[in-house]
Amino acid sequence: MTESRHFMDGRTLVADFDIRPSGVVYRNADVNSLYQAAIQTGQAKRLHNGALVQDTTPYFGRAAKSSFYVNDPNVQFQGKSLDDLMAWGNPDANEFDNLPIAPEVYTRLRQRVTEHLSSAGDLYVNDAWSGRTETSRIGVRVITARPASALFARNIFLRLQDDELGRFRPDWTILHAPDVCAEPSDGTNGDAFIITDLSGGVTIIGGTRYHGQIKKSIFSVQNFRLPLRGILTMHAGASEGNGGLSAIHAGLSGTGKTTLSNTGFPVADDQIVVDIHSTDHNAVVSNMEGGQYAKTENLRRDKEPETFDAIKHGTTAENIAHDADGIVDYADSSITANGRVGYPLEYVPTAKETGTTQAPSNITFLTADGFGVLPPVARLSAAGGMFHFACGFTSKMPGTEKGINEPLPTFSSFFGKPFMPLKPIYYMDLLNELIETHGTELWLVNTGWLGANAPGRKRVDILVSKAIINAVRDNQIDMNDDNFWYDPVFRMQVPKTVPGVDSAILDPKNAWNDQGAYRDNANKLADIFSRAVGQLQGIPAHVVEAGPKALAL
Repeated sequence: MTESRHFMDGRTLVADFDIRPSGVVYRNADVNSLYQAAIQTGQAKRLHNGALVQDTTPYFGRAAKSSFYVNDPNVQFQGKSLDDLMAWGNPDANEFDNLPIAPEVYTRLRQRVTEHLSSAGDLYVNDAWSGRTETSRIGVRVITARPASALFARNIFLRLQDDELGRFRPDWTILHAPDVCAEPSDGTNGDAFIITDLSGGVTIIGGTRYHGQIKKSIFSVQNFRLPLRGILTMHAGASEGNGGLSAIHAGLSGTGKTTLSNTGFPVADDQIVVDIHSTDHNAVVSNMEGGQYAKTENLRRDKEPETFDAIKHGTTAENIAHDADGIVDYADSSITANGRVGYPLEYVPTAKETGTTQAPSNITFLTADGFGVLPPVARLSAAGGMFHFACGFTSKMPGTEKGINEPLPTFSSFFGKPFMPLKPIYYMDLLNELIETHGTELWLVNTGWLGANAPGRKRVDILVSKAIINAVRDNQIDMNDDNFWYDPVFRMQVPKTVPGVDSAILDPKNAWNDQGAYRDNANKLADIFSRAVGQLQGIPAHVVEAGPKALAL
């Protein structure tokens, strides 16, 4: 292997974690070296398009029941215990997001991880940043025995400048050991474990090779620390238009967040910081990351050229169907519908180099409605927007999480509850502050289905959704009252015309032959919304009241 010219004594890099490496430790290795090591060890192979692909069986998505935070009663943040701050999950109620775990279990598993890394041979250390601004930046170190995972970290996090390497000290370290599996007595709900020690600045990952766990671990850390400092974080992308106006695009996996954030001039595709009172007006919104992690299901260049063209040498790929010659078939979801690629933002020529933009004029909440009754776009009141932010509705897509085989209506607060560990009030108060400070408009954009659930039903065309996003962001929709009709069930204003969009599809009723069935399904979804918000704690009454309500037939 060709060592990086910034190579340091490996024991210096990993000694603080009781790792005694049995091989060489490479720091911030270059792309070609990581390719060579990954292929030679049989951990990955090169596709015909140049990407480095690995198989992550059995986890093709998050290990949804196996993410934990060390709950030490002696630890406090801003004078509050984790029990005061955290929105703990409750497995007895089938709620597995943000679970507490005892310090002794963490210590035991961390010991297994360090023992494995000590005996695994060569190690790969990637030092980088998360966060672009002084108020958001933390140093991140990933230690792994998998060169493909080191390449992923290189692509996704923000790379160090040459003059930063010598003085870099990590604020957060990920000990990445997918070959270490939990035992039933560990109580991690499976082989996998992702455990974050908030007071120690360490996350350990075992039992899963899915790269999304690396990315989301740091996102979760930022979503804990920054809101406590009055800075909003969102599971969202952002884009800027030709006129300089910006918009935020929040949504769960499978709603088109990356693709739609790549309209105009992409700022971010998945994880953003909103410093509401930033003194730098061109950096109110900033991208935490330095790369994109995109889905490839049914990927076509004529629909999503930014992602398609970014898949080349230097890109990591996961679980993508291909033949013996490495030629991919993005329409083949026989492995999973959650095929993924990770590449640096420099592979997207239209992306803003700064990764920052001004305060958003608009926020779009993305959803994939499986009931076929939500319009492709609708304007929300401030309270209505807060309702949808709190609920985070979509239809969970196949393959995004292990065990999900068909679309399933689901709710995930803030469009990312698994990564938002604090109690809801922290995120909701900051969103409200953003709206009041900058006059931001809120919209719901449905990238899912229209019409009755029947064979052959198609999703809203991605080109239609792109046109909607461009029109919303660039303030191109006629905001006069006579251009909107009011949906009394979902309590939102639906535009009659949007530039570049066939007006017929803007009213979801037009996709239904049976208007009675439309009304039944609209009421059904409204009732589901009502039950979902009723299960949330700390939601203001006026926000609850602004949500959907079924109408008497």
